[in-house]
Amino acid sequence: MGRLLVHLHLHYQDQTDFFLGLLSNITIPYELVVTLTDDNPEVCDKILSRKPDARILHTHNCGYDVYPFFQAMKEYDLSRFDYILKLHTKNRNGNLTVNHLHYQGYGFRNNLVWPLLGSPKNFSRAQDTIAASPQVGMVCSRYFLLKKEAHQNCKNTMKLCGEYGIPYQDDVPFCAGTMFLCRSEIVRFLLKNDYTPNDYGNQTHTGNTGTLAHSMETMFGIVCRHLGYEIKGVKGSRTNYSRVFFWKLLFHKDIRWIRSH
Repeated sequence: MGRLLVHLHLHYQDQTDFFLGLLSNITIPYELVVTLTDDNPEVCDKILSRKPDARILHTHNCGYDVYPFFQAMKEYDLSRFDYILKLHTKNRNGNLTVNHLHYQGYGFRNNLVWPLLGSPKNFSRAQDTIAASPQVGMVCSRYFLLKKEAHQNCKNTMKLCGEYGIPYQDDVPFCAGTMFLCRSEIVRFLLKNDYTPNDYGNQTHTGNTGTLAHSMETMFGIVCRHLGYEIKGVKGSRTNYSRVFFWKLLFHKDIRWIRSH
């Protein structure tokens, strides 16, 4: 695999140890940039003790994890990197449904990140999926690979496509939850436009729709296809799925489509 840049957005700083622990599963050299919405010397010390060459940036608390991601990416010459791994904390939501599947506690977060970074084997599987095929531009957890964005986001996403000069397509898969491994070319394309905190607004409640950040979530997939790539879903060698979750998967209305990607 080529050169890797990892971005970690630590909005919920009580999850610092969880994510720093996962970084030990990366089996190749990488550069790390961490964004924080609140200054915390103790957290900064933990990050630097784990990876002394990490960069730590402070950003506005807006646009969920998307605005901080692009702010961090602007600090780098992305032509130096082949791949970018995007990670971020998720709140402990007690009632969340994604792709017709219900999650409790940290289930949403864990099942987003585990297939990418839950073990050295999982990371190697994800990296091999994208590195071994020139057709693959992005990799994410297979059960968060969605076929369609929420109806409330479509108008904003169509507007964004116009601003980027690319066609809007409503059948493009995208990675719900915006944790993924992708080719840096995709991010470089999206950095052509520079959106401000005012553009993103101040909505931060999980489950909201219709924001610029939610449309950007879809745009990663649209740009991936526009550049001639496809998205692949991967699963972890160890899962955080309960028996009830697996039972629901057996009857999931999109299960055949998901398994084919």
